[in-house]
Amino acid sequence: MESRRFADRRMSVPKNRKFVAVGNQAQSRFQGDEEIEMVYLECDEATRPSLTCDGVVCIPEPNWVSVLNPSTGEFNRFCSGPFHYENDMSTEVWWSEFNINSAMGFGKDEVTGKYKVVSMLFDHNHYQILDVDIGQWRKLVPPPYNVDTRRKSACVKGSIYWFDLFRKYKILAFDLHTEEFRVVQVLPPSLHSTAARIVNLDDRLAIADICMMKPGCNLEIWIMDAQEETWSMTYSITLAHKFIPMHGRVIEEWSTMFTPLAVSKEGSLFFYDTKKRLFKYDPETDFLCCLSSDICVISPFVENLVRLHTGCVPKTRPPGCRNGRSCLNLVPGSRISKQIKLQIPNILLTSTLVSLICFGYSCTCRYCI
Repeated sequence: MESRRFADRRMSVPKNRKFVAVGNQAQSRFQGDEEIEMVYLECDEATRPSLTCDGVVCIPEPNWVSVLNPSTGEFNRFCSGPFHYENDMSTEVWWSEFNINSAMGFGKDEVTGKYKVVSMLFDHNHYQILDVDIGQWRKLVPPPYNVDTRRKSACVKGSIYWFDLFRKYKILAFDLHTEEFRVVQVLPPSLHSTAARIVNLDDRLAIADICMMKPGCNLEIWIMDAQEETWSMTYSITLAHKFIPMHGRVIEEWSTMFTPLAVSKEGSLFFYDTKKRLFKYDPETDFLCCLSSDICVISPFVENLVRLHTGCVPKTRPPGCRNGRSCLNLVPGSRISKQIKLQIPNILLTSTLVSLICFGYSCTCRYCI
């Protein structure tokens, strides 16, 4: 799909919330929910920690950066530049989200519509940005300070945000259009733990954190006003008395990280944790339920038909992805049980999608000179 305007309009059409998960429905133990639909991505690459923006998935790994669009089947692989990423297992802790020695960011330039990858290797003083559309790395001006490479970043409305708890206790922002860094000076008034995560919650910058200072154990979600750069606590969910009986698993809240996904049209908040559980919370009734006790959720799914690379590229196989034809299946028991088969090799998507316009699959390996 070459028309970004048309693709952007399709993404803005109101639909049920959809989430991307790794594997298949049988593995996930997800029985369905009337407010959401699940898309299953069966590909070994997707099991790695990733960053997402508008339905496009970026997977940093040693030596490579892979960018995948599940909607179109495009899989582009780029080398990591003059300095390869290295596994940094020596500093791994329970709250590590990445085990590479580079702070990574991924997002879309809201002005040009181009997707970009940011890499900051502080040990080498090497800062670079990749334009996915042309496949070239360029140098960046150094940021004002270092951030923790083990934490994921979040992209919200054309800017990437990194959260640092141990050095400056600030948020570092990067504008993908001007390609300039800035510092978000104001943080939520109370952050309590190393479990804090920075996320994009429905196009708003949010921080999810665990508070054990109050009775019980609370998941607090703070959302920032983009204009004023002020924060408000939107959710405070009591967890302690609700987690222990769920599926017979005792949860150590202090070593669990929670990631908000989205708010449904009905107002329910969906989030997952590092124990591979998916939750649904109704703020009106204060009811929390576990929808699945073993599911690897990646992010909200957005049907994005924009081509990642507009030029001619060779077709190759994404490493680790299964061979043969891919298909979109509707979850059994859903309102529609039609099967749509797609000629997109090597990637399996299973979903309760009503319709999908699918275009060609392309995969490129790009080597830096």
